[in-house]
Amino acid sequence: MAPVGIGMAGSGMIAGVHLAALKEIPDARIVGAWSTPPEEAQRLSELHQIRGYRTYEEMLGDPEVHAVILCIPSGYHAEYGMKAASAGKHVIVEKPIDVTVAKAKALIETCQKNDRRLSIIFQHRFSPAARKLRRALDQGLLGRLILGDAYVKWYRSPAYYSSNAWRGTKAIDGGGALMMQAIHIIDMLQWMMGGVKRVCGLVRTSTHAIESEDLGVAVVEFANGAVGVIEGSTAIQPGFKERVEIHGQKGSVILEGGNITAWKVEGCNEADYVDEVKVSYGSTSSPAISHVNHKAQLEEIVASIQKNTDSFVNGEEGLKSLRIILGIYESSEKGQWIDL
Repeated sequence: MAPVGIGMAGSGMIAGVHLAALKEIPDARIVGAWSTPPEEAQRLSELHQIRGYRTYEEMLGDPEVHAVILCIPSGYHAEYGMKAASAGKHVIVEKPIDVTVAKAKALIETCQKNDRRLSIIFQHRFSPAARKLRRALDQGLLGRLILGDAYVKWYRSPAYYSSNAWRGTKAIDGGGALMMQAIHIIDMLQWMMGGVKRVCGLVRTSTHAIESEDLGVAVVEFANGAVGVIEGSTAIQPGFKERVEIHGQKGSVILEGGNITAWKVEGCNEADYVDEVKVSYGSTSSPAISHVNHKAQLEEIVASIQKNTDSFVNGEEGLKSLRIILGIYESSEKGQWIDL
């Protein structure tokens, strides 16, 4: 099949991660980039030998662009994604899908109406460790699940939040530590445990001078009756590796920093499952991350576009973690359980 032409919207750190991943995917071709100010698009053009568009509309009008990747502030995802779908482009959105359920649904419906594929980036689902654990859960190796926990105790400096006026804002960032950092692990937790039924949470702005939370905790009840805990923060120094713990009637598995560190399951030899070589996918104290898992997910997305099928993390899948986090915010505000 012919390579899928990609247009990049945005020029920040995460756009660089996508561009590095795309360069290693034979079925993807980076056509060009757009950003604000236009000088940023020109910088990417010269750096990567691609086209630099002065306007978003110019990129959408390029017939060689088949899909657009949105690496722009979260509160603009639906608006720009709907423009792309209406222009006949497939849409790939960095997490979160947007910052409200209403806007997320509007994006999903617009892509469906225009028969365009919508994919949401949750690259942690594509790590070898996550896939190994999910296969074990599908096979029932852990038995009935009873407890699932997610912990993201990272640090972000004041300089990180002051680097862009929209960081930590509710309207554009959609929230703080839970929405922008912990969302990846929250998505993985709900994916492993089979969805969340209700949440009871509490958020605080403990350290940083931002509008949103830098600390959030919640108790969750999953659809299967299991329970769990979510903790997310960007105020914990010096920062620790994110962790997911899955406990079933037949044993427990722990993922830490994207690697399996414990596999205590009946009938299993732990050495066959624990990752001997610990792979680092990012930093606990800065936004720097590896492009390895992005590459794995983008390969799957590109293949789905070529085959005209839904990608693994489509719009409806991307909506699940957003609902959980917004539920935690609502619970903290109202002081009660929130049904999802």
